[in-house]
Amino acid sequence: MSMIPPPVRLLLARLALLPVLLAPALPLHAQAPDAPPGDAGSMAQPDEGAADTGATDKGTADKGADAPTGGSMVAPPVVDPKAVETQAVPLGGDPLKRPDSFGDLAMMQPVPVLAKQGYSDWDEGFDTIVATLKQIYAEMDRLKLKPSGAAFILYTSTDDNGFRFEAEVPFTGATTEKPKEGFDFSASPAGKALRFTHRGPYDAMDPTYEQIANLLDAKDLEAQDLYIEEYRSDPRTTSQDDLVIDIWVPLK
Repeated sequence: MSMIPPPVRLLLARLALLPVLLAPALPLHAQAPDAPPGDAGSMAQPDEGAADTGATDKGTADKGADAPTGGSMVAPPVVDPKAVETQAVPLGGDPLKRPDSFGDLAMMQPVPVLAKQGYSDWDEGFDTIVATLKQIYAEMDRLKLKPSGAAFILYTSTDDNGFRFEAEVPFTGATTEKPKEGFDFSASPAGKALRFTHRGPYDAMDPTYEQIANLLDAKDLEAQDLYIEEYRSDPRTTSQDDLVIDIWVPLK
């Protein structure tokens, strides 16, 4: 019997975290005024509760502002975080300066992103992700928007041949141009989630995901049907051995 290729084992191990196949992530679109200047060394604010507290958020979030009409400037969008407390995130900062984590409970803060959906077969997973990110950065350059922060990969579904995903790159600035077909203004995920840091190659993430599954079982925590990888090191220019990836596991 032939061995399952490493990319297949990787995705199967990841999907073991979820009770069902991953449901499509719904990009959320809204518009808001320019974000305040400042330093956001990290995407998330540490939560006072640890992962083993099983703390849940009691707040509700404000609705996002209505999108502009006509020929008005396209401002960076923010997400309607759906019944979780959020706050504005200062822009800038170096994601590599964020401390590593394994199971810390934190609040993911929504930031404006330029997004593109993609599909890859199992063998070309990492290369396809990198190629999609390159397309987003090129479109962002055309729109004269400035990248700001680490890229996100949201895995949305899988089949026998490969997987679907959405790549998102945070940005600052405003533009009068509309994104080309296949690109969308959206917002990064928001809400309480456990953060797990992986260092090393993309194809060597199986042990990290296995430990995540073990922690969720041990703490009797229930995750949403979604998981997110945040590439703190730029996968376009970083060797796989030096990759730093935060895996976010949103909680129900």
